[in-house]
Amino acid sequence: MVLGPLDKRIIRTRCQACSRRRIKCEGSSPCAYCAKKKIPCIPPPTTKSVGVIFVNDKSHSSSTSTSTLKVQSKVSDPAFTLTLTLPKKVQQPKASDFIAQFFSVFIARNDFSGGSLDMDAIVANFQSSPSLYHAVIAVGALNASKEMLAPAAERRSATVAALSSYRTSLVEFQEEIRCRDVKKNDAALWTTLFLGLFELMYDMTGSGWVKHILYGTSRMLQLRGPEAHLTGRGRSFFLTVRIFEISRSLTFSEPTFLNEKPWVELMDRMWVDDASDWHPKEKMYDLMLETHWLGEKVWDVVREDTEVPSHRVDEALIDLATKGIFLRQTIDNWYKSFTDSSISLENDPWSLLATIYYHAISIYLTGLFDYRPQFNTIPFPSLSPATIQAHVCSILSQTMLALSTTNLAGALFVFALRVAGARAVKEEQRREILGMLVEISTRSFVVAEAFKADLEELWWG
Repeated sequence: MVLGPLDKRIIRTRCQACSRRRIKCEGSSPCAYCAKKKIPCIPPPTTKSVGVIFVNDKSHSSSTSTSTLKVQSKVSDPAFTLTLTLPKKVQQPKASDFIAQFFSVFIARNDFSGGSLDMDAIVANFQSSPSLYHAVIAVGALNASKEMLAPAAERRSATVAALSSYRTSLVEFQEEIRCRDVKKNDAALWTTLFLGLFELMYDMTGSGWVKHILYGTSRMLQLRGPEAHLTGRGRSFFLTVRIFEISRSLTFSEPTFLNEKPWVELMDRMWVDDASDWHPKEKMYDLMLETHWLGEKVWDVVREDTEVPSHRVDEALIDLATKGIFLRQTIDNWYKSFTDSSISLENDPWSLLATIYYHAISIYLTGLFDYRPQFNTIPFPSLSPATIQAHVCSILSQTMLALSTTNLAGALFVFALRVAGARAVKEEQRREILGMLVEISTRSFVVAEAFKADLEELWWG
């Protein structure tokens, strides 16, 4: 399976226990986590969709009332075939139908750029890049397949077109990056983004999206370097996709290049010469990254195989707790400044999203410490149970408001809902969270199903 357009690594998998807990697994059997917990170390289940080949079935004559398309596994199980039968009386949608679906329906219903999506860049590159062209068709077709009022046969036809265009886009992308300088290929950026969105809409596990972000969009940004994203279209793209990389790193507790010095400095310079598109959410994104960085440092000290000398551990723990207290104050200062401003949550969807992230990251910061017994005797940025519940209630009420009154992409809320779910103690809260995840999944982004399953296991085992 292609993990991302630029993935050249050997594919490694996590055991089922590590996968459920969303932690790293070094791959041995048993792994360190399972050995520590004294539980069976079970490898991941074999997938039957490592790759697909589209096979035209010519066994039917032209006089028959149906046409058949077979989708066969390319690697893992050659015997596995999914047959989709499409009635001939259903006119097969044209590519133009799916392109229209993408631009007039999907983009309109899913705002993931604060209204500043660089449509000129997308259209210009769409006309010259086969990979972007097919990525747009794939997303548009997949979105069309989710139109519940459409006939079932039309939805099946759209699904087939989506999978075919997705595969074609990947093939064309590999050819384009071989033939063109990646640093000058703006189309490649948008292709990786839309292929990642396709995974959010198609893959219920979320793993495909993570890999596309990690080995696609994020890798492309790193190859181009920070300077390419300081101004112009590189800047607009970076500001659009930054939250996806932040969400990936926080949700799955994985490193991010955005915490590396050159990229931190990029954000320091971003608004010096041009602050016309600045929004308070950008500072909140910065604080989310700082919290993630602190979480990595905490883990480096508390893990069993820490490289910190034993006589320095207590000092390191105190230093991290102090940094956490300072970060808590910075986050709270952001919120006070934000609420003192004249911005209205009812009139500014992205301010609403920023406040949701404020409540989520406040809980997340506490979780870096209060789950660690090493900090039991050290002052850290703790929150009282009542304050945590107040944050949970705010996440739920504001996310519900956003889903019902804005066009913000549902995928933007899953991190905050997962954080709220970890602290939800009332059955009513849990039902609300599951209901919103189902709504996000039904609208477009089935990746919400993975978070739903994760929370159900956390709550009810």
